[in-house]
Amino acid sequence: MGFELTRREMIAGLAAGTILGTSGCAALPGQTAQSCNARAALAQEADHLLALLPEIATYNGADASLNGGPLARTLNDYSPAGEQALRDGTAASRARIASLDCSPNDSGALHAAVCEAVLANAVRSAHVPYGHINPLRYDNHVPYLVSQISGPHIDSQAVMTSQQSLRTPDEVDAWLEKLEGFETAFAGISEKIRSDEAAGCRPPQALLAKTLPVLDAFLEGPAEAHPLIQALETGMVDAVIDQSMRDTAKRRAISALETRARPAYSRLREQIADMLPRGQENAGVWAQPDGETLYAANIRALGDSDQSPNAIHQIGLDEVARITSEMEILLSAQGLTQGSVGERMLALADDPRFLYEDSDAGREELLEYLRSLVNDAEARYPEFLPADIVPQQPMLIRRVPVATQDSAPGGYYDAPSLDGTRPGTYWVNLRDMSAVARFALPTLSYHEGVPGHHTQIAIASGLGEAPLIIRIASFNAYQEGWALYSERLMWELGAYEDDPFGDLGRLQDELFRAVRLVVDTGIHAMRWPRERAIEYMSEVTGNPETTVVAEIERYMAWPGQALGYKLGQLRLLAMREEMRSHKGDAYDLRQFNEIVLGQGAMPLGLVAERVQAA
Repeated sequence: MGFELTRREMIAGLAAGTILGTSGCAALPGQTAQSCNARAALAQEADHLLALLPEIATYNGADASLNGGPLARTLNDYSPAGEQALRDGTAASRARIASLDCSPNDSGALHAAVCEAVLANAVRSAHVPYGHINPLRYDNHVPYLVSQISGPHIDSQAVMTSQQSLRTPDEVDAWLEKLEGFETAFAGISEKIRSDEAAGCRPPQALLAKTLPVLDAFLEGPAEAHPLIQALETGMVDAVIDQSMRDTAKRRAISALETRARPAYSRLREQIADMLPRGQENAGVWAQPDGETLYAANIRALGDSDQSPNAIHQIGLDEVARITSEMEILLSAQGLTQGSVGERMLALADDPRFLYEDSDAGREELLEYLRSLVNDAEARYPEFLPADIVPQQPMLIRRVPVATQDSAPGGYYDAPSLDGTRPGTYWVNLRDMSAVARFALPTLSYHEGVPGHHTQIAIASGLGEAPLIIRIASFNAYQEGWALYSERLMWELGAYEDDPFGDLGRLQDELFRAVRLVVDTGIHAMRWPRERAIEYMSEVTGNPETTVVAEIERYMAWPGQALGYKLGQLRLLAMREEMRSHKGDAYDLRQFNEIVLGQGAMPLGLVAERVQAA
């Protein structure tokens, strides 16, 4: 990691009395001065990085984005020059952090180690010129800047419609200035796409084709009904401005949408449509220049693993066999014995008993059920967390916006802002009500909400004295591993005692994550075609075709990201079992969960050493 001290020495320093949540590098007994100035240094590095990633700053509510600050006024620079500046800046920050001279008994040592690990993930494949690397996002190095599931054409709008504050005149002005900057920003995006193609990167045709409807959605409909304009109006409801200013802001926004943003999207659409005939027929990143290098880097960054694709593939096959066997027992107990497990689960998903009406009323009924599940899970906090770390941040439950729902995941979570003004949001995709069976909703809510992502991220964002990089960092295997661990945790706590079909939904979701190990490595390392991956996932899981196709295309766009769920969960369960065995009668589930969550996201190797030191 670039440090002479070992990770175990860092953990020993924590065990001796320092905590990640305490300020900086406070001297311990026997020390006369700080051995490093990690707190100030890491704060400075966060400033450097967020200046290069203003949308990440705005998403998280970092200081320089508040009250219409400079980082709230601009989009990320995705041009070739902007991408190179980000890569160079990340490498420079990592080198500076690695040079900090922290003693093992200094909390700054762990701070620095975690922050360097964040940046190490982003530099492993930096010599691969195409795509986009973001050290603070969950997908690390995406090979295709624009795809059906992510990219500036989706992410920038999402920040402006869901995360960016509009409570003051300065914040409204910043939002409008950002919208007026779409024309310039998208010119850089188009330049980057051309540069990537010149470097030999040709995205799969299937992804290019699915990107076009996403761009079309931005271009369709009257300006007054556009999601951005509606978000502006909604955001200004509680703003301290008079009606005249609201009307002026809306006119300015409509002008920017029609004269700058929509023309920029239209040009991008033409570019993607032009590329379509040149798109790859192959699904995996292996078909791109240095694709195997990029995939290996993402396995390390997103799976937090140094295992080979073949080894991960076999873990997936073994887990598929185990989980399928458990589902067989449950299905048989319900009198469901005909057909494969996948076929029986597909039939259950079509059973009217488990479906909501495909209407506004049906969607609202589903959302109310999700809220009741989260409320029940929150009431169980004392069973699995110490009271002093139970998060106080509220969480909203909302449907995925119609404009982006066609290629979005079934559910996902957006973190609360650092200043506490924006709650966490659990999004559920209601594009296809026949694909949202009631028995699948408990485990989805435990994963995205409580005790999953909302619990983990709210605790991390509440570490007010920890370095900003740590509070907003994404360690994919840690975070997705915890969320999948949370699904099993609720089963262990008895959440499914009277709900065998809900338990089948839990196992089906776990099976889904095991299948991801198989198909992700299959696509990107074993050269599976898209159709083979879709067929395998459909047959094994019994999920609806619309869900499976969207998932497989997600893995194509984000190589390695899907590995973090099962690999992370398996490592957390192994750590817990080791602690249980070591502690015996003194073992406490709440203590284990506090160790995992209480210091924020970090590499799983560091989590393991913290568990061993407890």
